[in-house]
This record gives sequence, C-alpha cells and structure tokens, in this order.
Amino acid sequence: MATYTGKSGVLMIYNGSSGNKAVAEIKSFTLDSTMDTIENTAMGAANNSRTYKAGLETSTFTAEILYAGQENSTNADHVAAFLLGSEAVAFEMYPSGTTASATPVNSAITGNAIITGYSISSSFDDMVTATISAQVSGAIAVGDA
Repeated sequence: MATYTGKSGVLMIYNGSSGNKAVAEIKSFTLDSTMDTIENTAMGAANNSRTYKAGLETSTFTAEILYAGQENSTNADHVAAFLLGSEAVAFEMYPSGTTASATPVNSAITGNAIITGYSISSSFDDMVTATISAQVSGAIAVGDA
C-alpha cells in the first residue's frame, strides 16, 4: 500500500483576479469532515436495533503557518482571503504535493470555504505562527493532483 509524507503539502486560497495563490510558510493543515446521521428506526425493528440514514456533511479546515509578510495587507503579495468576513472563496489542498505524475499519485482536495478565524501566536522561544480556520461551504471534491 502506498503511503505519503506531508513535507511537500500545499494549501492554495483564491486571491481575486490572480486566481488561487499558495499560502506561504505553511507548517501543517487539517481537514475535518463529518456526516450527520438521521435515525429512521420504526417500532418493531429487527433485533430491537436502531437504523440510520446519512444526513448532511460538514467540513472545516485549519492551517498553521509561520507568520510572514503575506499576512500583512499592505504587502502586494498578500492573500486577501485571510481577511475575515469575506464570501466563500475557492481553496485547493495537496496533502503530499502538486506533482501530477508522482508515484504514488498525489491527491487534490478542492472546494469553497469561508475564513472564520485567524489567530497569531508569539512566544519568546519560538517562531511567530498564525492559525487560519475555515468553514467549507458546499461539497468538497477529491481527485488526482
């Protein structure tokens, strides 16, 4: 079975007319998806067991980055989607890189998300980091890079 390393992972966020732009200095990102379940058990169910149907999917993601000039809105290279309160913007995640002809094949996760949180952490004995939080709006798609 093929396994992957995350050292070449990429997160891209839509940046207006310049299209999707890679988030600089990324350390890690996490995509969480859950599916609600709806109980549809009827009286007299076999073996007194509950039954369920699939409900609605919810996905969120977070990304930890090294704080850099890209987060400064006066920097021409910034990603505008870091600003809270914007409409849903396109994102692309490549957990193991963007190389299309890699073996094993790299995957791409795409969708639209609303940036819901942005926090900066500074410590005297560590790098300044920032964490981006987002709520996915609509379906996510998984395919080959």
